[in-house]
Amino acid sequence: MSYFDNKTIWITGASSGIGRSLTILLAKRGAKLVITARRKEELDKVKLECGNSDVYVYPFDLSDLDNLDEFSNSVQSEVGNIDILINNAGVSAWSSINETQFKVYEDVMKLDFLSVVKLTKSVLPNMIKRNEGQIVTNTSLLGKFAIKKRSVYASAKHALHGFIDALRAEVHQYNIKVNTVAPGFVNTEVGMKALTEDGTPYGANDRGHESQGMDVNKAADMIIYAIEKNKRETYIVPRFGFPRVALMISRFLPGLAAIMARRYNEANNK
Repeated sequence: MSYFDNKTIWITGASSGIGRSLTILLAKRGAKLVITARRKEELDKVKLECGNSDVYVYPFDLSDLDNLDEFSNSVQSEVGNIDILINNAGVSAWSSINETQFKVYEDVMKLDFLSVVKLTKSVLPNMIKRNEGQIVTNTSLLGKFAIKKRSVYASAKHALHGFIDALRAEVHQYNIKVNTVAPGFVNTEVGMKALTEDGTPYGANDRGHESQGMDVNKAADMIIYAIEKNKRETYIVPRFGFPRVALMISRFLPGLAAIMARRYNEANNK
C-alpha cells in the first residue's frame, strides 16, 4: 500500500514544471489530488494526463491575497480534509537591485512568500483539530544563499525558510509534518517566466538550467521520496556540480561561497 493511497493532496502551481510532474506521479500512487494554478486550460490538460485518477481542478491566482481565504475555505468545504499541502506555486525574477522596480519585489513576495503563509494558515486549523497533516513547501537553493541578479527571488525564498522553520517548531506537538524541498537547476520554464526589472517576463532560461538542469520528473521523484520519508529539508540537486558544491561551502566557508557565486554568475549570466 502506497503512503499516498487515499490521501487528499493539494498542489499549487500544478499547471507546469515540478507541480505538473508531482500531480501525474502522485496520481499513479493513489492520491486524491486538488490542483491549483492560474490557467484552467492547463490544469485541465494535467488532469487528462492523470487518466482516471481523482483530480479536482481549482484555478486561482494565489497572489490575490484579499480573496485567498475565501477561495481556500470553498475548496476545503467541497473536497474535505487536506492531508498534505504542497506549496509549489511561485515565480522567479532576474534583475539587478539598482534597476529593479519596487513593485517587482512586492509582486514576487505576494506569490512566493505571502500566499504560502496565507494558504498554510488556512489549512492549519483543521490539521491541528485532527492532530495530523503534512505541509510541504518548495523553496529553492537560493533560499540558502544568493547570487547576483537574484535579490528578489532569494529574498522571498529566504523568508520562506524562516517561516517554515518556525512553523515546524510550533506544530510538532500536533503531529503535523513539515518539510521543505529546495531545488537547484531543474529543466522547467522557470527562467522563461522570470520577471525582469520592470516586471515583464525574461523569456529565456539561463545557462545553468540548460546545461546543468535536472530532469523535472527526477526532481519530482526526489520530492515525493522526501515527503514519504518525512525528510525535514531536502536539496534537489545533482550529486556533483556547482549547486551542491556552493551549498556545502556556504555552510562552512561563506566567504569562499560568495566569491564562487560571483564568478559563476559572471560566467553564466552575462
